[in-house]
Amino acid sequence: MSHNHNNLGGHASVPGTQGRTLPAPSGDAAAKAFDPWILWVTFRRCWPWAIPLGAALAGIAAFVVIRGFVPRYQASYLLEANEDFVVFKGVMPVMENMARTEKNLFTNPIVLDPVLADPSLRTAPSLSNPETAEANLRKNLSIGSGGTDSRLVVSYTDTDREAAAQVCNAIVESYLRQRDSFDNTRVNNLERWLDPEIQRWEQEVDERRKRVQLLKQKSFGYAPGQSIGRSDSEAHATRMSELRSQVGDLKIKLALFDVMAAELPALEVGGSKVPDPAPAAAVEIQKATVSEREIENAIDGDAKVKAARAVVDRYNAVVLDLEIQDMVRISKDYYLDMKQNLEDAKDTLKQERDSARTRVTKELERIVDEDYRQRKAVAERTLEWQQEQQKRQLALTEQERKLEETKNREAQLKERERSRKEMVAELNVVQSEYDEERERLEQYGGMTAELEFAEDEQAVASDVLTKLRGRVAAIRTERRQDGAVRTLAAATPPRAPVEAVPYKKLALASAGAFVIPFLIGLLWEFKVQRLTDAETHDKTGLLAPVLGEVSRLPAGSGSQKARRVFEESIDSLRSNLFLSVDTRHIRSIAVVSSMSGEGKSSVASQLALSMAKSTGETVLLVDGDLRRPDQHEIFGIEMGPGFTGVLAGKSTLDGAVNSSLGRLIHILPAGQLSASPHRLVSPTSIKSFVDDALLTYRYVVIDTAPVLAAGESLAIASAVDATLICVMRDVSLKENVLRTTRRLQAAGASVAGTVFSGVSARQYGYRYGNYHYALPDTMAT
Repeated sequence: MSHNHNNLGGHASVPGTQGRTLPAPSGDAAAKAFDPWILWVTFRRCWPWAIPLGAALAGIAAFVVIRGFVPRYQASYLLEANEDFVVFKGVMPVMENMARTEKNLFTNPIVLDPVLADPSLRTAPSLSNPETAEANLRKNLSIGSGGTDSRLVVSYTDTDREAAAQVCNAIVESYLRQRDSFDNTRVNNLERWLDPEIQRWEQEVDERRKRVQLLKQKSFGYAPGQSIGRSDSEAHATRMSELRSQVGDLKIKLALFDVMAAELPALEVGGSKVPDPAPAAAVEIQKATVSEREIENAIDGDAKVKAARAVVDRYNAVVLDLEIQDMVRISKDYYLDMKQNLEDAKDTLKQERDSARTRVTKELERIVDEDYRQRKAVAERTLEWQQEQQKRQLALTEQERKLEETKNREAQLKERERSRKEMVAELNVVQSEYDEERERLEQYGGMTAELEFAEDEQAVASDVLTKLRGRVAAIRTERRQDGAVRTLAAATPPRAPVEAVPYKKLALASAGAFVIPFLIGLLWEFKVQRLTDAETHDKTGLLAPVLGEVSRLPAGSGSQKARRVFEESIDSLRSNLFLSVDTRHIRSIAVVSSMSGEGKSSVASQLALSMAKSTGETVLLVDGDLRRPDQHEIFGIEMGPGFTGVLAGKSTLDGAVNSSLGRLIHILPAGQLSASPHRLVSPTSIKSFVDDALLTYRYVVIDTAPVLAAGESLAIASAVDATLICVMRDVSLKENVLRTTRRLQAAGASVAGTVFSGVSARQYGYRYGNYHYALPDTMAT
């Protein structure tokens, strides 16, 4: 017989443990190390009871969530920055990003304190408790963009729809009062600071006008005298005019800058402490739904539907043309054919529309889902950014905040001082050029040039005064009566809650309750530490090495392929056993297990058959499990006097052995137990029995009782050449196998290795391959 596998994975030629002691455990951590494979083992073992129990717990959790669910309503107020102007555009400032610039004002105590102090709002469920009213107000208040930078949406959430709208309107009204107060203060301060400048420039204009009049009198009524040439005079006059205009513009710019710099401290918010930022609230993203109208429009735009409709229209036109021209009687057959074609075309159109409905519905739902995911991702990123900003602000102490505000204020003052110095320097340069040009003209123009300079200075002063007065007039003209922010839509009681059913809480609660049984099963499996595969078995370093893996024996007739894989795994086990340096010369083998149900009887019987077929010599299989024998049932033979009769001296070995299965395999059943197994099975009696059996048979294989349940198995294991420990995948416990190994070693047994049985045929074939081989027709049985 030829075999494809002379070894199994990494377990070929694994030496036995004769005369050696397994290493001591390195600690509980090594024995209890977590193996991810235990998750699959837990599911595989627990699902029959865990799934029904988990479903029941999930239903209870969902019921509790629904019973405790209180719907929340969100009322929204829509605001817009006022961009209107009467004549002068840009005079009054316009807020470019309301959601960013106005949020701090909404959360400031100067806006929220009047709301909290309003006794009419105490009926709102969120504000009924004075101790938690402020925290709830900040928590339920959300400020967001209204679709554009100039629009703002203020929302408030409460369990009472009427209270949600009432509180939302109260917050916005308080904000609008404060915003109008700030704007009025700003405009009043601006006008108040411009008045002294206007008065100063009025005096300047009056003085320069008097100087011009004096120079005119000295010049005898504007006599030009000995003046410079006309072309040079015009060129210098043009240059002087440009410099005069620049000087005037710079002085106006500097004056307005001084006014604005003096105005800024007056607009501080009363030195009030800026509170900690409210916790960032997640924006609820509602998933859109596909309307029937959208589906119909998409169906009408489908190419196949259009083509089918074109066919219907064509046949319909032909039929109408025949009817209008009264050709029905003359071409009746043709008319009926066209009518039939029209009906067929309508049926085709209906079919195409039905088919298109399925396609476009899926496509529209995909588009809606994609849009929902994108909007949700944007909302999550925005929330993460807000939370990060909130954490940074909360990390600052009050002293650090004041220090940061002081630094910012100093930086702003330095920036203003730097800007003012730049404007003064530019004014000085232009003024210097103007003075140089003036001296030049005075040098060549005499009294006329001086008069021209005086008139220019008067014109500059008059220009500055005119522009300052124009600024005041523009401010008074554009002064908004309806405020910098106006209402687009006040909050009204919402019709529907934010969520009719708490799907997220239901999903989390149900999922958590559903996995509880699996967690219990996982904890149990982690505690008992079942052996799940050969690699995990070897990694422990505490157990005998795996000598071979045996696939699961198919029940009944079973699959031919599964049975062939099982026989192949037994043959590989036999090859590893007899090719190993430590076990190649053994003749007697005991097959043991820790507990019952770990596959030792199947391994013993099939190993004996494999040894007999491979060597061509007779093998004796002994059923040494006197408490629960089953080898006679496996082979379908009579019990007879059996092993107990031979040990008790009531029968000879030849008389008790059943040789009805042929020359290669002889069976010695357990026999009827008439006395305690411990009296029958002793090291001396077993040693004598094995020696006598080896005189007749080449190999002896003994199936024993579980070691932890029957102590007599130790006597059998100590009397044979080698002992194989059977473990069953997902059944055997690591602690039991370890105890069995130590008992065998203490009894002097030679442990050849471990047989890992119960591996599925598919897994065995995947790991070691699966090949056919032919058997000769004349092979002995």
